[in-house]
Amino acid sequence: MISAAAVVTACIAAMSGIVSATPAPLQSALCNPNFEGAGVSIIDVGVEWGVSPIVAGTALDRTLGGFPPNATAEWHIQQTGTFPPTYIVKEINHNDLVVDIAANGLLTLEKIDPTKPTQTWQISCNSCSSGASSTPGGVEFASGCKIVSAPSGLCVRVEHAGVRIGTAECDPVVAQNWDFWTATA
Repeated sequence: MISAAAVVTACIAAMSGIVSATPAPLQSALCNPNFEGAGVSIIDVGVEWGVSPIVAGTALDRTLGGFPPNATAEWHIQQTGTFPPTYIVKEINHNDLVVDIAANGLLTLEKIDPTKPTQTWQISCNSCSSGASSTPGGVEFASGCKIVSAPSGLCVRVEHAGVRIGTAECDPVVAQNWDFWTATA
């Protein structure tokens, strides 16, 4: 005669085999890029973050320069030291000017102000290399990145007219996926 405990053990073993025979779908892991103080370009399919003139209050727009779009680095991206990581995006030649969000949702350069949460960003990518300073010039080191306003949760995107850069609800569209490149020079 088979004991009740043996039957229960056999059923559990059989069920375990069924469960383990069907693997769970893999979740893609996101990464946070390590900029290591290197200057970078921020690009999304032919649209690169730019600003002119380089003064507080100027709206970011797409750079209309020549090819390649990452010929020069325009930005320093610095971690703030929080977890999960947040970043401040500084103009490369004027580290007192950072990317901020204006009342109309467009990105602008503003004087750095540690009390303004709109100057902090979360950046998560589909792929990251070891770091910007160890990446050869002219190479992409982080791709498929969402740049998200830390306080609002809105994603950075190219505006519909394709000239200005602003924020909107996050959506898996190409206009919200950014890549980080080292400069060619």
